[in-house]
Amino acid sequence: MTPKCTSANRCARTDCRPCSRRYANRLARRILRTAPRRLFAAEFATALSPSKFRSWRISARNIVDYERRASHWWRDVSLCIWLGQDGRVRGIVSLGSITEAEFLDAFARWPMTLKSISHGDLRTEVLAVIRPGKIASLDRPGRYQPIKFVL
Repeated sequence: MTPKCTSANRCARTDCRPCSRRYANRLARRILRTAPRRLFAAEFATALSPSKFRSWRISARNIVDYERRASHWWRDVSLCIWLGQDGRVRGIVSLGSITEAEFLDAFARWPMTLKSISHGDLRTEVLAVIRPGKIASLDRPGRYQPIKFVL
């Protein structure tokens, strides 16, 4: 039996609503501190398992690294993405100086939708992605590392 999550006892599990809200708030503040320009909610139309998500992360990192070497405008691009229970990859993307078309062209391998979000809606968008029941569940203990991609 797991103890109830309270202010004195934080369980820090991905399926705990209070801990997910707290994590979304901290993450939204971190994104606004480090990459506050042109925020988008991204959803990749994929059907990945947690084991295949690892190779997807490597491919996505290679795409961004290649684009950063080719153009200095890509240095401002940042991604904070999670694997959902349905196998789709969702998260927040800060495009900085590049256009939506450039980002979509770079990731043309996977169909994707981008939705512009304001700074005020950032926390609710992060929470919509990582809320219990929406984010992929793990068979082993741990937080978000195996199902998260941050760049």
